Amino acid sequence: MSERFFFNDLEALKIAMDIERRGEKFYTAAANKLDGDEIKKILMDLAAQEKEHEKTFKVLYREAASQEDKFDDTYLFNPEVSAYLSAMVETAVFPSDEELDGIIRNINDAEDALMLGIQAEKDSILFYTEMIIYSKLVEAKDAFRKLLNEEKKHLIDLQKKLQEIRGNQKKKTR
Repeated sequence: MSERFFFNDLEALKIAMDIERRGEKFYTAAANKLDGDEIKKILMDLAAQEKEHEKTFKVLYREAASQEDKFDDTYLFNPEVSAYLSAMVETAVFPSDEELDGIIRNINDAEDALMLGIQAEKDSILFYTEMIIYSKLVEAKDAFRKLLNEEKKHLIDLQKKLQEIRGNQKKKTR
């Protein structure tokens, strides 16, 4: 018999903190691997924003955990939703600490870093959208909404920079 894993709001906030911490590490490592002041600045700015996001979730987590005895745990997610969210977090978003070195080794240029960042931001958007749907804490929903909008901005910024780099490459080959 397989063990069932259930999410609640506290668990979702812990996962969000981990996602943001991994995002900071990824963007910092990618920036340190690449040459070019402009791309380094973009990636370091993203790292700083991810760090701020983590702080936001830490505050929320502490506030929620201090009131854990008031939680109605009857709203724990159903097994299908929990399995889906677990799979999403384990296989997506930013690389785990164990995977980070291998991922960074495979980054050869700014385009590689931007493509990885774009995929991670898309995964974050999906995760936060699901958290808005399933969270019961109003404060958590608000934080997830705020961060969802910021992750969308990150995605747009990364895509614009990637298009700019690809456009410059096309001009050079003409």
